[in-house]
Amino acid sequence: MTQDYLAFFGLFGARAADTDITVWHKHNPILPVRLTDGTNLNPSGQIWRRFHLGEWEYKQDPETLEDYEARQF
Repeated sequence: MTQDYLAFFGLFGARAADTDITVWHKHNPILPVRLTDGTNLNPSGQIWRRFHLGEWEYKQDPETLEDYEARQF
């Protein structure tokens, strides 16, 4: 029971220092974002982001043929 309380308070502690935001990591935005290469967002494909030169950069995996066909129905 005590461990449950400790886990709860651990949610509000400092974040882990080993999280490196300068490498590309998965991101699920609520609002549309501007991609690094200037292309439009497509409905499928994972969005990635990193913090580079003082700002966030976003890129997206290309849409595969299977993703395109799945959207048609």
